[in-house]
Amino acid sequence: MLKKKMSFIILSLMLTAGLTACGGGGGGGGNAQSSDQPADSQSADSSGKDTSSPGGTTITVLNEGAVAVGVGALSDLLEKKKQSLIADEAQNPRVVAEDFSYTPGSPLKAAVFPYFYQSIMLKKMQEQNVTVKMEDWGWGEQLIQKETAGFLAKNIPDIIVGETQMPGFAQQGLLEPFPDDMAQEIRDNVAPAAWKPMEYDGKIYGFASQPGVSSLFWNKKLVKEAGLDPDKAPTTWDELLADVQKVTEAGKGKFYGGGVYAGPNAGGYLRYGTLVVINGGGFADDQGQPTFNSDANVETVKFMKQLNAAHPAGLMANTNEGTYFDAFKKGQIAYLIDGPWRAVESSQIGIDYGMAQIPLSPNGKPGNITIGAAFHSVPKDAKNKEAAFAYIRAMYSEDIQQLIADTGVRSPVLKSVAEKDEYKTAHPEMYQHYLAMSGNVQGLPTFAKEDSKVWQLFGDAVTKSLMTNGDIKSILDDAQKRAEAITK
Repeated sequence: MLKKKMSFIILSLMLTAGLTACGGGGGGGGNAQSSDQPADSQSADSSGKDTSSPGGTTITVLNEGAVAVGVGALSDLLEKKKQSLIADEAQNPRVVAEDFSYTPGSPLKAAVFPYFYQSIMLKKMQEQNVTVKMEDWGWGEQLIQKETAGFLAKNIPDIIVGETQMPGFAQQGLLEPFPDDMAQEIRDNVAPAAWKPMEYDGKIYGFASQPGVSSLFWNKKLVKEAGLDPDKAPTTWDELLADVQKVTEAGKGKFYGGGVYAGPNAGGYLRYGTLVVINGGGFADDQGQPTFNSDANVETVKFMKQLNAAHPAGLMANTNEGTYFDAFKKGQIAYLIDGPWRAVESSQIGIDYGMAQIPLSPNGKPGNITIGAAFHSVPKDAKNKEAAFAYIRAMYSEDIQQLIADTGVRSPVLKSVAEKDEYKTAHPEMYQHYLAMSGNVQGLPTFAKEDSKVWQLFGDAVTKSLMTNGDIKSILDDAQKRAEAITK
């Protein structure tokens, strides 16, 4: 037992997602009620006793930033959230009382999204006599440390949430597998990005109601100035490379072709990881051992080095990912790979942008890495597991998923909503994002030992490959050797 606990403590050092991966993409999902105000919560047993049915229980749920409404009983928080949105004119100058009337299938402002999401969750839980209490443990490293301590002390909420750390928790045996009928329902009806990264040994251990995956974005104005068709997306790596080179030539030092952020941090791994997956490579095997120097990875890094030449010096591997994305926002680079929030942000700042699935390598197949995916899981030590699973079931209900669709910020994961003709017509770009969430979608892996150190070895090797004339195969061989010295 001591050995298991010590190995788990390592998870507190796990890398955390980049800035935009932590919820910068906006909304999550929930269905709205036709009334402005949710009904009062029914009384419930909050003693923490385990129960055989979800009736008459209180569950504790960790906040997800995209749909957070505060800390405390959910029934008490919603009206406060509504009034604060109306009152906060500086932050939400266009939110008025009329915005709290919502009809499914009609557009919904992103600012009021958390209110409607949690209103529907409250209603669905009340129908099962479940009271919901929200807690906030932060995000990133702070959240990982608190969850780690909670597991060790066997004092953990009924539902926890997180991103890159969650697969590791599943592998450590700390999470409750989804009931078989629930898991099958999810596999049959939900896009893989919402659950596939949380599948381990044939069981599902987590669900994200509004995960992100990366797409290719481009600035149509810059592409047109290079003599390219601004409405045509490159579909292969060769086409992408040719396009970024033409844009760079046309820019004459004022703007560049761009490509993908490749900094030695989680923000970089999450973005160029999609290229690794597409080309049949990977970061680790199913035992958590590094696979840095595979032939597919060498080919991918060689392609990235070619893309690097279509950037201002040092930008592609900059340690600050914000600098890279600022370059796109300022019209300094034309192409980039990023999560779905890039669409809304580009529209807001006046960029005429294109969005498409990521181009494929010569022998590659569609694939992706989840980004900005808040996975919800039930810990082994949760006191009210059945009620907790009822909460997660509500997250992929048609009501919740329709609300996500109506914001236009993220795409729904429920097939019956995302594949409607009405959705394809109203949100053609987000429908492309939905398609990208299908197939070979992965999360970043957890290495067997000293996760953050091993990741840094790979990140530094990629940076060295991009920024020097060293032999890429030799650089990755060295990183593999040093990583194996840690993990084995």
